Amino acid sequence: MPQIFTFLFGRLGAVLDRRSGNVTTAAPEPTTCPVLVEPEAHLVIHDKELTEQRIRRLEAVARELAVYHRNPALIRLDDEHLLQAMSELRDDLEAIYGQPLSFMGERRSMPGVTVRQSVDEIEADGVARAVRAGRVTAEVSADIEQRAKVIRRGGEVTALEIDGTLG
Repeated sequence: MPQIFTFLFGRLGAVLDRRSGNVTTAAPEPTTCPVLVEPEAHLVIHDKELTEQRIRRLEAVARELAVYHRNPALIRLDDEHLLQAMSELRDDLEAIYGQPLSFMGERRSMPGVTVRQSVDEIEADGVARAVRAGRVTAEVSADIEQRAKVIRRGGEVTALEIDGTLG
């Protein structure tokens, strides 16, 4: 667990440094973590994911986790507050890096479907649909992102449409 904490805390620092302008955007960051499933992965920060709300949340978790960083003996598996903070941090980092951060030995279900959606403006009778499925099983999860500026009258944007069962 200390290795996972060190990795996440280091990525948190890299993101906050990037946001404050302390790091250039030229090359992907090499990543090493002995417990990361893909230890030689290159993590590239997606600037569009560095929203003000996310940065405020990351700054708050950085203050919380600084205590553990200064006192590694406090990092324990039975610390529910720490585990929750690390889990939420990982969720944010996965969004920022645009990829899952999986650690060896964990049993973590991966999203079955990844689609992202963002629409600036929908005119009357326009349709923006991220996912349309006949039925979704309990085993599936969807991560959705789709970007559109304007959907005109009669226009439609559908990120994923499945005729049948999803999952």
